[in-house]
Amino acid sequence: MDQAEQAAYFFRRRWPNGFSCPSCGYGAYYTIATRQLPLYECRLCGHQTSVTAGTVMAKTRTPLAKWAAAIELLASTNGVNAKRLAALIDVKHKTAWRMLRKFRQAIGEVEDAFKLQGTVHTGLHFLAPKYIFIFLPHRHYRCERVVSVSASVGRDGKPTALKLGFVPRDRLVPRFKEPTAHGKARILEEHVDPSADVQWLNSDRMHHSPLRDCLLEARGWMNRLFRGVGTKYLQGYLDEFCFRWNAASRGKPPREAWDMLCFPSDIAA
Repeated sequence: MDQAEQAAYFFRRRWPNGFSCPSCGYGAYYTIATRQLPLYECRLCGHQTSVTAGTVMAKTRTPLAKWAAAIELLASTNGVNAKRLAALIDVKHKTAWRMLRKFRQAIGEVEDAFKLQGTVHTGLHFLAPKYIFIFLPHRHYRCERVVSVSASVGRDGKPTALKLGFVPRDRLVPRFKEPTAHGKARILEEHVDPSADVQWLNSDRMHHSPLRDCLLEARGWMNRLFRGVGTKYLQGYLDEFCFRWNAASRGKPPREAWDMLCFPSDIAA
């Protein structure tokens, strides 16, 4: 499939019901084909856009075919690391890493906008270095991370929607794995809808809660696929796990979830 065919394919995926101007929602457009990637100019407001504008693929020189292959891999597997992605789609490791970084940034925006509702259980747990960071000797990988685990739960107490967040040290009581008043307020502000009925779990309740199992599942996922995650990027991996977990919990097919992430709907008129 050449670049023109790829552009047509991405057009259909971004606008499955026909073109919609991102600025005004109008459906008629002119095609400007003087560039390698066509531009589409709205006939009403004159706004110009492309199949990649406003998406994870915006302002990239990586061919569309590589992006299509990466999206397919992410949607059809439980995740992929940069080394394996580079080998499978035949790009440099740095390119694969940047592509995955862009995907996780988009996921982070989705997860930040999503707030837990209903009955919500939340508390803190930690990722012990001997489990998730054992493979890398650097101190930034081997230090212990405290993570907030929050979930909307059903009547049986089982999670139906999940949020995981790295908790920096300035939100913790010194020498203890407990949040300060400010830290607790920030966790609730970032993860929970104000209308929710929140129950904060102490360390003992968290240890026996299904929420702990969710974090252990996330830890195992990161351990198997990435074999060590630095603090700087840990939140991105936690977000990706929650994105996958929440899509499965809603019964949403993985391909649909990734299509919605990579080809967001434009505004309607």
